[in-house]
Amino acid sequence: MRMGDRAGRAPDRVGATPLPPPLEELTVSLAFVFPGQGSHRAGSLDTWGDHPALAVLDEVSEGIGRDVRALTADPAAGARTADAQPAILAASMVAWRALTDAGVAADVVAGHSLGEYSAAIAAGVFDVADGASLVAERGAAMAAACAANPGTMAAVVKLAPDAVEVLVERIDDLVVANDNAPGQVVVAGPPEAVAAVADAAKQAGGRALPLDVEGAFHSPAMAPAVDRVTRALATTPAAEPRITLIAGADATPRRDARGVTDGLEAGILAPVRWREVQLALAERGVTHLVEVGPGGVLAGLAKRTVPDLTVHKVEGPDDVAAVADRLVGATSSARA
Repeated sequence: MRMGDRAGRAPDRVGATPLPPPLEELTVSLAFVFPGQGSHRAGSLDTWGDHPALAVLDEVSEGIGRDVRALTADPAAGARTADAQPAILAASMVAWRALTDAGVAADVVAGHSLGEYSAAIAAGVFDVADGASLVAERGAAMAAACAANPGTMAAVVKLAPDAVEVLVERIDDLVVANDNAPGQVVVAGPPEAVAAVADAAKQAGGRALPLDVEGAFHSPAMAPAVDRVTRALATTPAAEPRITLIAGADATPRRDARGVTDGLEAGILAPVRWREVQLALAERGVTHLVEVGPGGVLAGLAKRTVPDLTVHKVEGPDDVAAVADRLVGATSSARA
């Protein structure tokens, strides 16, 4: 595990966070994971007070062309895809900047759906403003797809992924959208298809819990968003990653810029294979996993999926201090 170097922005902006050394063959021990759209919490930045890391919000606002602070404070933003995505990115960027400024640097990163853009910034593929611009375009494109193809989602719990696949095959237009953890698989489709899975899940010994979302994400309903996101990715400068990113679409390591952007493009329609991502992190030798951003959802999933890992979540300055004391201090002692 490397402590004190930083996985950060491309160094073409004044005051940019320095990048870590080029990728080397190292024993991985620390992973940063970044949350997705369901993690919006209004007022999530209040706990940061006047922390210096809040300065990163200016870079996010530059990228999205409006003041992101208003979005992070808006309770209704979570229900609006075009607003929720930049708001969550902003909260994650504050936590990430605080961690890097405290000398905590990841060896590998991953992100759940939207969170993969935060992970790409942390890996040095995009600077903050460009990454935020991509997220704004992605959110707008997906919101338009929601309007064109109405749909919804539900979390099927208490059933194995294979059992959920059987249910999905029996219901027209229903697909697996997220394989999150043992006993939690999210499905997506038209409202009538998602409604039908409730009875099917109950008969199989599980439950289907409706999700409060704007549309059927990670399903064919998002097809209208693909071209728009692809064009945005093609015209955005992308640097070679300085640390490995595990892509959510196939749970494989991406070590070059093209691999990262291809994964982001695929992630519009492909299911999020988050359970497999977590297992891939453990297989790479990760011992500590830090959820960087609001909600705590990924920390909870990790405790169920990879219970041997030490899991942390960072939502405020006290969390940063605790993680830095645990990880940076331990590394300094080991090197003394």
